[in-house]
Parts: sequence; C-alpha cells; structure tokens
Amino acid sequence: MPGGGGMEIAQDISDLSPRPSHPREAVPPALSREDMLSAKLRLARVVPYQGAAPPFISNLSLAVLSGLLLVFAFPDWNFSTLAWIGTAPLILANTRETRMWRSFLLGLVTGTVFYVGSSYWVTYSMHHYGGMALGTSYLVGVLIAAILGSFTGLFSMTLSRSVARFGGWAILAAPFLWAASEWARLQITGMGWNSLGYSQAFDPVVIQTARFGGVYLTSGIVVAVSAGLVFAIVHMGKSRALIVFTVIGALAASNLLYGQRVRSESDEAGSVTLGVVQPNFPISGDWEKPEFASQMLNLEFKQSAELISGNPGLTDKADQGGAAQRNAGQDPGVNTRPPDSEGQPSGPGAMAASRAKEHGVNVIAWPESPMPLEYDRDPGFQQQLAAFARRNGVYVLLNTWESPDNSGLRNSAIAISPAGDKLCEYDKIALLPYGEYVPGKGWLPFMDRVSAVVGDVTPGKAPALCGLAGADVGTIICFEATRPDLARLIRLMGASVIVQLSDEAWFGQSAAAKQMLAHAVFRAVENNVDVVRSTNSGMSARISRLGIVQGTTPLFEAASRIWQIKSADEARRDSVTFYTRHGDIFAVASAAAGIIILVLGFIPGASRSLTRGSSK
Repeated sequence: MPGGGGMEIAQDISDLSPRPSHPREAVPPALSREDMLSAKLRLARVVPYQGAAPPFISNLSLAVLSGLLLVFAFPDWNFSTLAWIGTAPLILANTRETRMWRSFLLGLVTGTVFYVGSSYWVTYSMHHYGGMALGTSYLVGVLIAAILGSFTGLFSMTLSRSVARFGGWAILAAPFLWAASEWARLQITGMGWNSLGYSQAFDPVVIQTARFGGVYLTSGIVVAVSAGLVFAIVHMGKSRALIVFTVIGALAASNLLYGQRVRSESDEAGSVTLGVVQPNFPISGDWEKPEFASQMLNLEFKQSAELISGNPGLTDKADQGGAAQRNAGQDPGVNTRPPDSEGQPSGPGAMAASRAKEHGVNVIAWPESPMPLEYDRDPGFQQQLAAFARRNGVYVLLNTWESPDNSGLRNSAIAISPAGDKLCEYDKIALLPYGEYVPGKGWLPFMDRVSAVVGDVTPGKAPALCGLAGADVGTIICFEATRPDLARLIRLMGASVIVQLSDEAWFGQSAAAKQMLAHAVFRAVENNVDVVRSTNSGMSARISRLGIVQGTTPLFEAASRIWQIKSADEARRDSVTFYTRHGDIFAVASAAAGIIILVLGFIPGASRSLTRGSSK
C-alpha cells in the first residue's frame, strides 16, 4: 500500500538521522568476564556443552566422570591422588540439580560405576566357584554395585536438597554427608568395602588422622578438598571463594603435618617371633579326595618345619603351591627370583629363614585356605598337629571349620600350645555376603534360590584374645578386616597384635588382595597396633602401628615370612588412640547432622533458596 511504503521510507530516514551522544561516564560499564561466568555457574549453565544438551545429561556425564576417577584411585590402578578431586564432578552436578530423584540417580550412577569398576573381581568367584553362568554373574555384580551405590545416591540427594534450601554454603557439608553415607552403608548392608579413605592406605603420612575418626575421617578430608574446589568455582570472583579454598588448603596441610610427625616415631620390634606360612593352595583342588587333602596338609607341615629350622629351601618358592595347582589344572606361575652368591634363595624369604635361626620361632600362623580342616571332628588331625607343636616347641594358630555347640558350621581360628593342647577358639563374626551367607534369604523369595559360594555359615558371637608366647593375639578372619568395629574391640580387650587369616585366591589374579591389604592398614593405624596378614595366596604382610607395610608376599606363590611381634607387656607402652576409646563418633555425628539437614530441607521457610543464597 502507498501509505505503508511511505511509513517504511520515513522509518529508514529516521534510522539514518544522527543519534544524540552521551558522555562516556554515563554509559554503564559492561560486566566483566568473571562476573558473567560466576552468574552462569549460579544459573547452572557453566558447562560449555550444556547449551547443546539437556542439563540432566551433562550432570549425568559428571556423575559418570566421578565414578571413573574414583575407580582409578584404587588398586590396581593406584592413582590415589585422583581421589582428592574424584568427588568434585558429582558435587558440582548436585549443586546444579534441584530435583531430589534426579540427584539420587546421579549418586547412584557414580556409586555403581565405582563399585563395578573397583570390585569387578566378585564375578570371578561367582562364575568359577559358585557355578553361576558368566552373564548372570555380571548381572549379579552390577546389582550388588547398585545396592552399594544407592548410599552414594543418598549422599547426592541430601547434598542437593541442602544446597537448594540453604544456599551455596551447604556445599561444605559434603565431607560430613559422604562420611555418613559410608558409615550407614556398613551398618545397613554389612559391606564397608572400599570406603574412599582406603585409596590413601599406602601413603602413611596422609592417613594418621584416622587415629581420631577412623577411615571415615580420612574419607571426609579427601572429599573436603573436592568440596572446596567446587565452592571456589561456584563463587568465583568473591572473597568467600578464596577464604574457603584457603581454609581447605590449611586443613589438608595440617593433616599432612600431623601425619609426618606421627610417621617419624620409631617402629620398635617386639620380642615374640611369628612365622607366617603362605601355602598357595588352589581353590579348585580335589579337596573331596582324602589323599589330595592329606598331600596338601603334609606340604604345609613341611613348609612350616623348614621355616622353623631356618632352612630356606621352600621359603619364597612356588614348589608345593605349583604342584597343587598343576594337580588342579591351573597355571601355578614360576618364581624367577635369582639365588644369592652361595646358591641359596635371596630376598625376603631368605631373610625370614635367617631370622628364624637367630631368634627361634615362637608362633606359626596358617592362613584361611580351601583345605577342609575340622579339628574338633578329626582325631587324626588333632594328633598330627599336636605332634608337630610338641616336636618344634611352637604355638600354632590356624583356620578350621568348627561346630562348638552344634548350632551350625563356624569359620573359626584356633590355637594349639607347644604341649599339643587346644588353647582357644574364635568364631568368625562378620561373614562375607554371598560367600558365607545370602542376604535377604528367608524374607526375599527369589533369594532362596541363591547359594553362598562357600556355604551357609553360622556367625560367632564375640571377639577373643589368645595368649601365645607372651603376646595377646586377636584374630580376624578374611573379610573382617573391613570391619573397623571388630579391630577396635580387639584392641580395647588388650591385643598386642592383630592377626588376619585370609584367602583371596577366590578372586583370581585381581586387585582383591591389595584392596584387602589396604583395609588392614587402616585397622593398624586406627588402633595403634601391629597387624599381620597370613594369607593362602598373597599378599601376606606385616603392617606396623604406623601403617607401614613390610615384607609383602607375591600373589599365587608359596612363601614364608618371619616377623617380630610385641608381647603384651611391650604393647602396653603404645598409647590407645582416640578412635579406639570412642569409636565412630565422627561418623555417627556426621550421620546425625545429615539427618537434621535433610529434615530442615523440607521445612518451609527454614532457609533461603539456592539462587538467593548464592547471589549475596
């Protein structure tokens, strides 16, 4: 229309007309790059690829990244430094996610990825020894990982809710919520495996604060670094970011300084000589055949006698274990350690034999193994073991299957005196889920069709101490190294040493043995007491009260070691730690705080929203 065209021309002309100018100071300054980035973080638009994908997808990617970082922090990868930043992606994702069910899912993903990746070896025993199809064993492994990962989901859900209600400062609750989730996982499922603090087990300087709060305090300190990093990112450009990051840095530095001071203390050897025999018996041997079991038992007696006599002939060699594995159709592996200049084996085994000649062995420890020993119901074995003890003048600590009150089969540790008498017995309390019992059996219908790999075992009732050659020995069996409460009770009873009888051969050539060793390291540091691992297939070791690992034996080789342990009188000079006296007070307080935070998060008006809290 003509009118319309005239209007368009007029508009064009007006656009060409000069615009009024303003003084430079009247123009408001543009936002700095830091201000814009900080604002975008608060609005959950920080991740560059978020513009091309829904926010939940990017948060899910962060959750997967956290799970992978934590996997690499544990054996066999051993990049323990990654643990200090491993939870940061998950924490960041939870500050961006306001829906509780999504936050729970993020934590569930992180936990499941972590447990599948770090505990992959559980499928080995289910498939090879439990008669389970390979595909089914993987499905069960993922299901177990998801059950354990649900506690990481609870951590995420609580953290996300608290940030949404209390603002950005609630990010700093992450260390306490994480410790609470690990403690709750052990209390509810009986599985304390691979708490985050265990990733630091082989750095004695880092873990000494476990003397105050156990492995949960170590986990909390590690997560605190990730939380401080996320807080600094979210509040970038603000003074609070620098303050919090400085405080977290000071906390980490204080942890290291304390650890260095404790680590510098002397590690005094005791006067009692303990010999450890690692027979390397195969799990799949013909144990139902009496002649095979008798052959293996004779090999263990022979290895023990040679260790006592100071003859290094079998020490640190794979002869009997290799023969046993060849009979079982397995690859025994070969020890290629070169001999010394006189043609004798060198290395830790030879040193053990030398110490045996010098000091004389007082106690011999046999590990948990697949050998079906039943001391109370086998008079022939009783006589054989008594004759060995009398002939060599030693105490023998060993694993056996017992039924002391006819209430069921017990996984037990017994001690035989140099006179050949049975001195004491300890029945395993903390049984291995799916190995020695099936969780949910009796109240979950489908679980009745699942069989425990070893068999249905009856748990014991209480820890026990046994006086051996002047040492008060507390015993834990295999999986019990993951139970801080048991080691603590044993130390409170007056143990001068804790001996773990264990068999990780069930899990093949995997990270299981080293991860179990990591748990034992914390039991030593938490309670300021030496721990000795006696294993069937490795890694046997002595762990000092300072967390220093000594004389670790190789995997799937027969080996022997000699260590000096403290008598009851010598151990009294070692102080009792705060953790031993008070237990999991840090974890319990963290759990209580977590419950309070979660409840307050649902009370209207109890706090500011995330946006309001972060913008001030």
